[in-house]
Amino acid sequence: MSVETRRQSMLDEIERVLMQGGFIRLSQPLTVYGVPFDVPSAFVGGTGFLDLVVVLDVTEGTPKKMRQAYWLFERIAHALDEADSPRPLTGVILHDADAARVPTEDFLRLGRVLLVSGPTSASIELAPILPIILEPSGEIATDPLEELASRHADGQDGPAKRALIEAARSGSDRVQSKVLQWVEAPITVGGITP
Repeated sequence: MSVETRRQSMLDEIERVLMQGGFIRLSQPLTVYGVPFDVPSAFVGGTGFLDLVVVLDVTEGTPKKMRQAYWLFERIAHALDEADSPRPLTGVILHDADAARVPTEDFLRLGRVLLVSGPTSASIELAPILPIILEPSGEIATDPLEELASRHADGQDGPAKRALIEAARSGSDRVQSKVLQWVEAPITVGGITP
């Protein structure tokens, strides 16, 4: 696969994953506070998300390309600051893991950084910025306090622990009262109070 074909497949997969996660693709060039920026692609978070995600390309792995990507990221971060934007900046950096190490510590001073090394790993590498979608469960929900009480019902102090767990249904004051009763109760050794 040629470098350009690989690059384009990475961009396509990033777009698919982010848009499936509710992000909205921005038109090119990206404009922040009236300043245009030439980035491969940019996205903003959908409803409930403020993120500005810019894609930066360092697939060649040359120091020159890395410097250019850093300077671009830095200029975008400063433009957001000048605009008093509440948007957090995330840089998605396309790179070839075999070409060179990406100096992320420089980028991290400006925003969040995610490295995408290939189209097949994009969904995993972009996971930190994607919303968590919980599928409805077919299980019937159980009462967590009842489950906890049943697990701790055994043993010599089982009834006291169960009473403490049951007190949780009435609130923290009731729990505190039960704990104090439990702690202040006379200590018995072999049925004899010392």
